[in-house]
Amino acid sequence: MASIDTSLLTDLSEEYDYVVVGGGTSGLVVASRLTEDPSCSVLVLEAGANRVDDPRIAAPGLAATTYFDPDFDWCITSTPQKGLNGRCLAEPRGRTLGGSSAINLGMAIYPSQTDINRWEKLGNDGWNWDSVSQYLKKSQTFTPPSAEIKEQLSLDYIDPSVQGESGPLQVSFGTGPFPSFLEAWPKVFQTLNHQTSGDPMSGIAKGAFCNPGTVHPTTRTRSHAGVTYYNSEVAKRSNLRVITEAFVHKIHLEKEGPQDARATGVQFTGKDGIQKSVSAKREVIMAAGAIKTPHLLELSGIGDAALLHSHGIEPIIENSNVGENLQEHGFVPFSWEVAEGQMTGEALRNPEIAGAAMAAWQQSGAGPLGLCSLASAYMTLPELADGELKRLFDEYLQDQNLSPGLKAQYQLLQQMLEDETEPSAQYTLAPFQILPDKGPSPKGIFGMTEPENFVSIVAVLNRPFSRGTVHLASSDAKENPKFDPGFFSHPLDLELHARHVRWLETLAWTEPMASLLKSDGRRLQNSSRDITLETARDLARERIVCHYHVVGSTAMMPRERGGVVDSRLKVYGTQNLRVVDAGIFPLIPRGNIQATVFAVAEKAAAIIAADSKV
Repeated sequence: MASIDTSLLTDLSEEYDYVVVGGGTSGLVVASRLTEDPSCSVLVLEAGANRVDDPRIAAPGLAATTYFDPDFDWCITSTPQKGLNGRCLAEPRGRTLGGSSAINLGMAIYPSQTDINRWEKLGNDGWNWDSVSQYLKKSQTFTPPSAEIKEQLSLDYIDPSVQGESGPLQVSFGTGPFPSFLEAWPKVFQTLNHQTSGDPMSGIAKGAFCNPGTVHPTTRTRSHAGVTYYNSEVAKRSNLRVITEAFVHKIHLEKEGPQDARATGVQFTGKDGIQKSVSAKREVIMAAGAIKTPHLLELSGIGDAALLHSHGIEPIIENSNVGENLQEHGFVPFSWEVAEGQMTGEALRNPEIAGAAMAAWQQSGAGPLGLCSLASAYMTLPELADGELKRLFDEYLQDQNLSPGLKAQYQLLQQMLEDETEPSAQYTLAPFQILPDKGPSPKGIFGMTEPENFVSIVAVLNRPFSRGTVHLASSDAKENPKFDPGFFSHPLDLELHARHVRWLETLAWTEPMASLLKSDGRRLQNSSRDITLETARDLARERIVCHYHVVGSTAMMPRERGGVVDSRLKVYGTQNLRVVDAGIFPLIPRGNIQATVFAVAEKAAAIIAADSKV
């Protein structure tokens, strides 16, 4: 793709059928699917540059080097978090062709059936597992592991019938060599009498699993939207135009009397620095992500009237739900020093080893840079005393002054916590140190500045009760919005997360993991094998960082329940403005959200294409 200069503005048409704002995970999916119809013209505007051949994107193992680099990332930092003793947190967001799918850690992780079925229960007809799972499969091609890797990583649970067979996104395990920790990971849970119950792709699974990555099975390069849904063949389509380094300032809206507003196009500045407008004959499609999409809606006059007036913006559609209902998975990392001779990511600090790893990857895709060396597990609350969950509900879920939408959400969340088949947390193993005290910049968190070698395990609350916000900070589109994930703003989250954090020490010191750690080695957190619940609470506040899974800020729900878009993804109060990114998730699902974003975008493209025929 580097041979095509996608930043050029020559021969730009004045009008396209569809203008897509954001050339990332969701935007390129929708553009690619819509232009399968040769009679349909689509323009995609991406603020970042086309860097698909840059090894920091192409090599899966170099993902973290892109974080908080403005060449790849919007570099957004949160407001001080009241629930975290005033800490600010970084939230990397892809600002490059391919979006966040081009810079994330590449984990292929899936939601549960219950997660998606709950979306329909919130008032979104057709948004259920039976439907969305078909688009999960449609989005990807799964390459099964070899018999040797299958045995090494305990992958007997893989069910070929639920995997994608012909989608653009490549999902694979690779050929190793894998760190010993990945081989030990499933066995730890077996030792603790927690067997893996099924293939996570099936939407019904508990226990540990070594997840595949979005990595091409032969080239061992990152598989992301910028090279799959916009590959060389798609780029040849005369009805598709992708422009990078195109910064969108606002959506043009026209409103006459009581009629719904019409999106007529967008205003943007290209690489030449000249501000210009382009028209949309049919629709404007927002795919800028769960932080930038609500920001652009507000800049365009859609949002809370008082907020918009305070920044000198005339409200065109009043909807105070824009930028609300934001949800994010935070993760709490613990790191332990490993036994002598164990392979960890810290080896790449040695220039000779790093050079050899890069050479191996460039020559054949071999070595650690071509792997997704991470593993996960889904677990319910560990070691709860009888009646403890009910006591927590009685103490923390008695607020009667909830909005209708939040009340409905909390009822569903409570039901999932009560369901013993529905895991409440994700644990992820990472064979390198994680340093939240070096934040907020991810360059400190993932900088591996402690001299020893470490393995980390993180605890993630699958479905938080806390809600955050994102809103414009000024009328200047180039000023990042105020991002507040609201971690632990609901006290039940701290209680739930702390109980999972407490179990991190149990996982580390259970065989066969325990033998891979140095018995008298360093911990990078103030924990011990007999960690108390109070210490776990303190460590959760001190160490939680963003998981880069922002959703919900333009929620798909009935408007009276807090919705911004309807079940056809149209923005309330408009005739032809849609949102297709993670902002539409009404409830955050378990696990890393990349796969779900691809599936939602696939379904969105089908909805838009169907509506165009009406």
